[in-house]
This record gives sequence, C-alpha cells and structure tokens, in this order.
Amino acid sequence: MVDSSHGDRGTISYTNAAAGVAYNASVMAVEATNSGARFAYTVPSTAPASVRGLIIVWQVKDNSPDTAAFKVAASTNQALDMVDHGFMPTNSYTVSSGGLDTAWASTYGQRGFALGNAAFGTSPSQHLAFVVLDYGMTGDTGVAFYANLTSPLTYQAPTPVVRVDGHSAWFAYTIPAGSSLAGTNVAWKVTDNAPDMVGFSVAPSASAAAMMVNAGFSPTNAYNVSTGDIAVVQLRPAPRLLGHASGDVWFGPRGARQMMSFAVYDYAFAPDRGSVAYRNLSAGIAYRAYVHDVRVTPHTAYFDYVVPTGSLKGTILVWKVSDHGKRHDHVGFSVASSLSAAQSMVEHGFTPTNQYTVTRGNLTVHMP
Repeated sequence: MVDSSHGDRGTISYTNAAAGVAYNASVMAVEATNSGARFAYTVPSTAPASVRGLIIVWQVKDNSPDTAAFKVAASTNQALDMVDHGFMPTNSYTVSSGGLDTAWASTYGQRGFALGNAAFGTSPSQHLAFVVLDYGMTGDTGVAFYANLTSPLTYQAPTPVVRVDGHSAWFAYTIPAGSSLAGTNVAWKVTDNAPDMVGFSVAPSASAAAMMVNAGFSPTNAYNVSTGDIAVVQLRPAPRLLGHASGDVWFGPRGARQMMSFAVYDYAFAPDRGSVAYRNLSAGIAYRAYVHDVRVTPHTAYFDYVVPTGSLKGTILVWKVSDHGKRHDHVGFSVASSLSAAQSMVEHGFTPTNQYTVTRGNLTVHMP
C-alpha cells in the first residue's frame, strides 16, 4: 500500500482459517514511516456475516521481530483519526513467518507507483503481493512478496528498479538468501486491466534484469489474475511555465507593411499555447491562428501555426522573434513542409527565410 498526497492506495488479503474468515479489502487511508505503518479499511460485503462491515485499523511495525496489531473503529472518522494520530491496539501479534517492509520517501521526482495482491496460475498455484515506486533512473524502491503454494516456496525481496508506464509496471529483484532459488534474478511485468495480468522472466544478472525493466519487456511466463487486484498509477508533474513572449509590432517595407500581435507560452509537462493575429493589408491577408509549439530562450522565442483561413489557408509558418530593445527587435518567418518539420525548427532553432526589423511597436521575451 502507498501513503500518497495523490490519494492513499492499497489492498489487504486477510485469512483466519480457525474462524473461517477470509476476505480482500481496499484501504481507505495509510500513514507510513521508515519503521511502521497504520492503515484502515472496511470489511467488504463478501466477507462472512460475523465480520462484514467492521472498520478495522491496523498498526504494523518493521522491526526485529516484525509485529502486527489491530483495533475495531466505531466510525470512518474515528478510523481516519486513528491512522493519522496513532492508537493503542486491542489485539497484538508477533509475525511468525513472512515479513513486513515499510519506508518513507519524498515525492520529489516520483513518476508513478504500483501495488497489488494477486493470485494466479493453477499448477503451480502462485501469489504475488507488491508495492513498487518509480523515481526515474535513480531512487526506485519497493518490496515484493512471492509464494508458490505447490512447492512450497516463499520469499520477500526489495525492488531496486521500477518502471511505471500507463497501465503497466515493471520491476526486478534478486531472490534473497534462505530460499532454494537464492541469487536468481527475476523481472516482473504487471498490468492493471480487465483482467489484471502478471508475468515474469528470469534474467542472467541483476544488471540484465534492470535493463529489461527500463526497456519494458514481454514476460516469458504470463498469467491472468484469478483473485485479488492490481493498481498502477502514473503521476504526471504539474505544468511548469518555461517562458513567454508577446508583442504588437509593425514591420516590412513601405507599401507591404505587415502587423502581428501575439502572445505565446512555452510549457513543460503540458501543451504549449498561444495565439497570433497577422495582417498584411496590401496583400489582403488577415487571420488569427493558435500556435502548436513554442520554445523560449533568452531574448528569442520560436513558435509555429497553421494559417486557418484565406488565400494562405493550410500554410505552416514558423516564426522567430528576438527581443533586443526598441528599434532593435526583429521578427522573421519560414514556411515549413509539415507540422513535424515545423516542430523540429521550433525545437532546434532556425534562420528565417523572411526577416524584418520591427519599425513600430514592441515585443518582449521573458523566461522565469
């Protein structure tokens, strides 16, 4: 499970064979640190009547030994308060097999996360539980628990490499000491779909497993999830303004004077935006267009658009405007053969085919 400002997420699978109770539930809140975690959920309607609808709050501690404890809350609000501020459990236990892993991490640079609690396969019958976090090329973290109920084979391993992309996540680990497969490098792909899917391949080394994860691979062994659930969340950074340019300028020789009024904005993590109004009265041309791409550099901005109306309809124009102070500003344009060519010209810069000194008005180019 994940404690996140974007919305806590997680699942729990609980079994008490002696009491005949078993269920899967989604958590409503999580509070995690490097040494433990608290989380709450409502027992679902599919559970036995004796526990159905109860609101359970757990406190788990990643220690030596690991411990788990819970208390029944009287209401959702009380459960949320217990998760946020802590509580004294009424039922406490020492973990006898398996293990717990909790960690706190800054959200800076986080690209996404995935979590799941899934059963799959029939011969053998297998189970995978995991929480993995993608922080780009460095800082990935997470933990995975695997059980092969036929062998039997169980282990828990940290996941040092994770990739989240769309509805799928990839992660890898080395099976730890204490297992019959200790030292084996395993790379997984999990997909949040209908149905959810999991799959794995064995890699010859940890570095090879990392390359498989970062490239995105198709597993050698793939399965539909029979019970449980997988969630994959890709986080998209907030839009950031890199720079903007605006102007209301006249240019060109006497008898063919042109006028352009524009305001364009260069964004990271969001589409660029802006508009241009252009007039060449001697040629009988006037239109307003919306830009496709913008790049702002110190003193200079580039942008492109498609002429929407008139005799030039469909023409793709790419502009370069330079802010060097009054009487020294310049504007210029070239015609592009395609939108992809225009985008490349904006991205890499170009020398305009038609270039002019601003004769009246002013333009400004700003970077944050």
